[in-house]
Amino acid sequence: MLSMTDLALQQPIESAAAHTLLEQYSSGDFFFNSPTRAMLASDWRISRSIQGSDAEQTLQALFKEGADGELDAPIVVGVLPFADDRPGCLMLPNKVRSMAPIGEWAAREPEPSLDLQAIAATPIPDYQGYCTNVATALEEFRSGRLSKLVLARTLKVKTRDSVPIAPVLQRLMKRNPDAYVFASPTTPEGGSVFLGASPELIVRRTGRHISVNPLAGSTARRADAKEDQAAAAELLRSPKDLYEHSFVVEDIVRLLTPLCRELHVPEGPELLSTNKLWHLSTRIEGELADPATTSLAVARALHPTPAVCGVPTQDAFAAIRRWEGFERELFSGMVGWCDANGDGEWALSLRCAQASANELVLYAGAGTVEGSDPDAEFAETGTKLGTMLAAFGLDERLGQLHHSTSLPSEKES
Repeated sequence: MLSMTDLALQQPIESAAAHTLLEQYSSGDFFFNSPTRAMLASDWRISRSIQGSDAEQTLQALFKEGADGELDAPIVVGVLPFADDRPGCLMLPNKVRSMAPIGEWAAREPEPSLDLQAIAATPIPDYQGYCTNVATALEEFRSGRLSKLVLARTLKVKTRDSVPIAPVLQRLMKRNPDAYVFASPTTPEGGSVFLGASPELIVRRTGRHISVNPLAGSTARRADAKEDQAAAAELLRSPKDLYEHSFVVEDIVRLLTPLCRELHVPEGPELLSTNKLWHLSTRIEGELADPATTSLAVARALHPTPAVCGVPTQDAFAAIRRWEGFERELFSGMVGWCDANGDGEWALSLRCAQASANELVLYAGAGTVEGSDPDAEFAETGTKLGTMLAAFGLDERLGQLHHSTSLPSEKES
């Protein structure tokens, strides 16, 4: 039998082992670090471009081919899109290096420097277009057609030189040690890398036990410690944000109830922080009724949640595709892994970007409900874009850019 794992899960993490995991990453590999493990997968036995609707069927087919090929404990990894009719990629690797999470180690490491220069940046939609979308959503709320809508935008950045992925991953790990940090090829042919540092778990399955951690409602972190704590406390009692959060939790409970024989839902949200934002967070735990239900099947049953789509889901989904003016592709889809027992982890693909040659496409969205302010929603998405801009060593103020802009490179100035 061919063994797939050459680094066992272990505690504590030795610096040499953690360094090795990141140093062995190369463009085209799959990297995933969560609060439970770090994983590097490579040497694809099978890599398939699929539509989201084919995910579970493809998962089982890959496991069968892995077993027929005498893989020991096959694991499938990959990324799936926001919309089922868009492409994602699932991969069966010959090699998986897996160890305990390396976020704590990465937080202590020196941050690699980057010399990446932006020469042009284009927000899609621009400031006026995004604010118009939010205003239109507010009209829909008043009419009763929608209760919540998550509106996203992109920032396309052209760079002077090619984007180096490995040091960006290290910077994401350093700045977001508790996040779901990932990098994945987007197609079997390679050519572009989808990477990010998501704060949000769709599902973790261990045997029959599942954990789901939806986030909704957020506010920017402050540099001053007292102001930061005051902002967090204000978020925890904000009627607008608590209202938004309740939609997400209620919908997830509705979807999980037929899948679970037991379900534990906290009475209210708690705070979760990233280096840029405070979030309202609810940790839901459950026991699956059917042990054959895989982690991917649970994730697919929940997706898209109101945290990335809206309420009612179908109407919100239609509005997103009608108004946003671009395809989300993998943004607000999912990224993760599943083993042949059905265990696995899937995170929402948030705080992310697609990198190819000399171009980056960064994504961010904000939940809009009654009482939302278009300017504030635009600013929130700009703050979220800052996570990836900082990781690439670019000016975070580009996240607040209103219009397409050409930027002089340092070589020209």
